[in-house]
Amino acid sequence: MSLRITQYGEAILLQKGKEIVSFDKTLSSLANEMLEAMDEAEGIGLAAQQIGQAIRFCVVDVPEHPDYPINCILDGKRLASSILMPMALANPVVELLPSDEFFYEEGCLSFPEIRGDVARPECIRVTYQDLDGVKHELECDGLLARCIQHEVDHLNGILFIDRMEKKVYSEIKREVKDLKRRTLACLESGNLPTIPKKELFIGKKCTYAVKYLRETNFNKSKCKISKELSKVFEKMGSGD
Repeated sequence: MSLRITQYGEAILLQKGKEIVSFDKTLSSLANEMLEAMDEAEGIGLAAQQIGQAIRFCVVDVPEHPDYPINCILDGKRLASSILMPMALANPVVELLPSDEFFYEEGCLSFPEIRGDVARPECIRVTYQDLDGVKHELECDGLLARCIQHEVDHLNGILFIDRMEKKVYSEIKREVKDLKRRTLACLESGNLPTIPKKELFIGKKCTYAVKYLRETNFNKSKCKISKELSKVFEKMGSGD
């Protein structure tokens, strides 16, 4: 059974993680379970706070795309990001490198179906320990850099909505409040909140699917659509 992903409104999401000091089979098992839960939820990153543990540990699995290359230098050696995936990062510390700052629409598994633009630097350097406790230094950019920044924020009790500009947040404020209300109602009734099953309602506009097909074609999609409906979205994106 996969780990439960915590939802906005649960106090654990605001807690800073404690440093990892033990690198044993328990940590390796936790990494595997987190990757399984992340994959099942169709995510590309997951922090320990999101599975109910306030420790400095996260996993990422960011897909490559030929039109959106990711530059990686691990311990001084340049290599393809695909070689690194999936990654488990213990005690990560992010250093922002001089680079342009970009807005990009982010989501979070603890905020189902809620998305908003967040500005982050394009390039970072992250120092971390692997599952054996060995220290590494990774310089990267693109989606991998953004994903790592997002997950390390979680380890510091910072949420992606905290990084949004007021105007952006105002557009999703009602959804965020509704999610928190539902989460608290579940907890008060003695139940644990879970991610609702995703459904695609035919005839309703799926703006993220349109954006996704226009701009990227990563291996992991955020919503499941039929081949027929996919063709419709492709025509919309091409302007036909």
